[in-house]
Amino acid sequence: MNSIELMKKEIEEQFKALKIKNSKKTKNFYDYLFVGSGDSFVSGLIASYESNFNCLCLDPAEIITNPLLCNKKRVCFISISGKTKENVLAAKKAKRYSKETIAITANPASDLAKNCMKVINLEYQKPKTATAGTLGFILTTMTALSLIKKTKKVIKTKGIYQKAEEFSNVIIDKIKKHFSLYNDQTIFFLGSSTLFPISSYGSLKLNEVFGLKSFAFSLEHFCHSPLFSISNKDIIIIFSSKNKYINKKAKKLNNLLNTKKYNSFFIEIPFNSNIEILLMSVFFIQLFVYGLAREKKLKNCYFLENKELLQMSSKLIY
Repeated sequence: MNSIELMKKEIEEQFKALKIKNSKKTKNFYDYLFVGSGDSFVSGLIASYESNFNCLCLDPAEIITNPLLCNKKRVCFISISGKTKENVLAAKKAKRYSKETIAITANPASDLAKNCMKVINLEYQKPKTATAGTLGFILTTMTALSLIKKTKKVIKTKGIYQKAEEFSNVIIDKIKKHFSLYNDQTIFFLGSSTLFPISSYGSLKLNEVFGLKSFAFSLEHFCHSPLFSISNKDIIIIFSSKNKYINKKAKKLNNLLNTKKYNSFFIEIPFNSNIEILLMSVFFIQLFVYGLAREKKLKNCYFLENKELLQMSSKLIY
């Protein structure tokens, strides 16, 4: 199975893996600190947003250079592999000052797990063929959220997935004539509140799968400076929730861009609860990226095809 088809397989397996049910929020959730890189950083950042910033998310380098940031905190190191060098070093540094160090990983025998006081083992078996992170990402995100956020009801993930699939098909149909792998195109994902870290996840998937330049910004930040970098070759995807302020700002930006013939696409997530907004937007990004890969008849993710950059990345990370 090639890495693109494996990506789709893992997207579909999320139904079986996701077991969202009533949970109780910890009393002292404000003392959690999440640490990670890449997709794992985004998982922690989502938890930070969902905690109303009572919990923070940091790059492991911040802990290495300033371990006092861990003082009296429960520090959660997120890493599917548990092999990221900076996470392991940060976990060692954090022990001296933290209340507790916790590894959230799918590899309980990893160096990260060995250097933390507690391990939360993810029920995820890394496939033999590498692919862009989907199932692993949603598992780490939901695990981080379970530590700091109370779930009030059982979430019907199938209906959310179907809505995301419907939206992705519509957007792919609109975008495919503008989407190119060869014309120095940049794709922007924009979103506010929790939709900002989710936008970051979208950019990471485009980097991995297509090797494209892609960036994520909050709506407000984009309007201040990145707006001046766009061209009519670029694609701008604007996420919005039903929040009146965010929705108004997002629609205004989208309308202004389209009036001036820029390729802007507005996506309003049609759910009210934060967890449903989160799941639909993540499913949408995964299906959108997979759908574009199918349109371009890709068999493998770009990060696997570019051996030189893959080797460089591995040397730096592991």
